[in-house]
Amino acid sequence: MATPLSTIAALPGGIRRSASLNGHRLANGARIVGGLDRPAVGCTPHDVVWRQDRASLRRYRAGADEGRPALLLIPSLINRSHVWDLRPGDSFVEGLLARGYDVFLADWGVADHRDAGNSISTYVDGYLPAIHAAAAEHTDRPPAVVGHCFGGVLSVLWTASQAQEPPALVTVATPTNWLEMGPLAALTRQGRIDPEDLLDATGNVPPRSMLRAFQMIRPLGDLAGYVTLWDRLHDRSAAQAIRALSDWAHGHVPFPGAAFRELIRELSRANALHHGEVVLAGQSRRLLDITTPFLNIYGKHDHVSPPASVAPLTELVGSEDREGVELRAGHVGLLVGGTARKSTLPTLDGWLKARLIPSKQARCAAESP
Repeated sequence: MATPLSTIAALPGGIRRSASLNGHRLANGARIVGGLDRPAVGCTPHDVVWRQDRASLRRYRAGADEGRPALLLIPSLINRSHVWDLRPGDSFVEGLLARGYDVFLADWGVADHRDAGNSISTYVDGYLPAIHAAAAEHTDRPPAVVGHCFGGVLSVLWTASQAQEPPALVTVATPTNWLEMGPLAALTRQGRIDPEDLLDATGNVPPRSMLRAFQMIRPLGDLAGYVTLWDRLHDRSAAQAIRALSDWAHGHVPFPGAAFRELIRELSRANALHHGEVVLAGQSRRLLDITTPFLNIYGKHDHVSPPASVAPLTELVGSEDREGVELRAGHVGLLVGGTARKSTLPTLDGWLKARLIPSKQARCAAESP
């Protein structure tokens, strides 16, 4: 069959466009490989208002105004906290500031041999109360708490341990039913991998082991990332965004050994969180004791914390005001990219504003003699 003349005529233009795209790809790729175009991350201006050991607390300057509702963001222990503030224009923190919040971000730092004995209780009973109190000292009301992934686990267990709960609690992609956590959890539950097998000379789980664990969940994840990078490498801004996220995803930090042993034995093998009660340092933490307004956000396409693992948390807390919301996103997409901007932030903002900002009618009633 003969090739249409219009197709033949279009070939030179198509070849030129392809050559131009490839030229841009090669130039942008050379910048990345040469370290000349490394994207800036965690750039939103902030002050460190509290520090203890490796942990610290940031307050973002743009939100440090009287009267703004305060939010405390709690990241996971195994990742760097700047995923909340990935890069200018793609920052969850920026989105919260623009919506009128006073934003604080906990940063766990990089664990070393001094942190090997840190148990889950160290964070739930030690660091988190101090961090929340430090944030409250800088505001006219205690901050609501938003925790991501294992940061959500810590936030839930901390709230369940408090006589004075935060004004609201939000969890994002927080694993709860560990029977639904995929191949790595299955291996540890069956005893084929003991937590001690993964500890290095510092007594912690090294970053490379955490990276391999996530590669078990998505064996072709890196390949898909490289394909996406090549497809968008002609666009310098898009290439920087992908590079920033890839660097974060591969930039795990050591997981404290004692906390990891508890995670495997209590949360994974005993599935204690899903049963509604976790014992830490000899003290029971019951999810039914949580009564503050509660929002559970999770991603339909999350391979790290699958919906079947996360969704049950909504019904396990004792809050009368509780809600679970599934969004069309993956684990990181809940905090970064288009879905975060178009779905997660509006969902979170609408829910929080209804609970943290009194209605005009309620304000008038409170102000009347």
